[in-house]
Amino acid sequence: MNPKNRTLIIVLAVLGLVVVAGATALLLTSGDDGGDAVATTTTGPSLPGATGEAAPAETQPVEVSGTPLPALDDPSADPAVGLPLPIAAGHRFDGSAITIGGPTDGPTMYVFLAHWCPHCNAEIPELIELDDRGDLPAGLNVVGVSTAVVADRDNYPPSEWVADKGWPWDVMADDEAATAFISAGGSGFPYTVLADADGNVVARQDGSRPADEIKRWLDANVPTA
Repeated sequence: MNPKNRTLIIVLAVLGLVVVAGATALLLTSGDDGGDAVATTTTGPSLPGATGEAAPAETQPVEVSGTPLPALDDPSADPAVGLPLPIAAGHRFDGSAITIGGPTDGPTMYVFLAHWCPHCNAEIPELIELDDRGDLPAGLNVVGVSTAVVADRDNYPPSEWVADKGWPWDVMADDEAATAFISAGGSGFPYTVLADADGNVVARQDGSRPADEIKRWLDANVPTA
């Protein structure tokens, strides 16, 4: 027999043994159609959330419970004040679970941001300046929500955008339909909802503002102990 042919036969035989062994291992480990599945769930609102199942992505699934807030028309006569912020269970960009709304360990400012929005790009440095100056109210939580994602607009992907801007706080990735933003009554960008420790709306505003103006708004509205 030609040595090349003999070598080919040996290689094919070895490959055949590997395929058989792999199929046997698969049958032993797969079980029947009713086999157990492992799932991770988040119970109750928390910041930050536990690890979830969603894959890393620029938009993530969001489930909302509660009544959506009315759209913000007049911040000085806001009908949402005193209402519970709908609970939105979602994920960070890396797929780990995070929930916004509901009881927290202190007042929380939720900032809804769109990567392509020039006003959002102006707002982020002002918030960071307040934080660097130590001018954010004591005990205030800050959570960003990346929403209204559009792949062919400026500063995509938003996961890199918030990192490049130096955003130091937690971030939820809204879904493609901007469900979290809409359920919170969002009407423009940036959109900010201030909630107390019980998850009830204290104040809302939209548009960008200088750091000192943001500070005055927070000082006037953040609940004190």
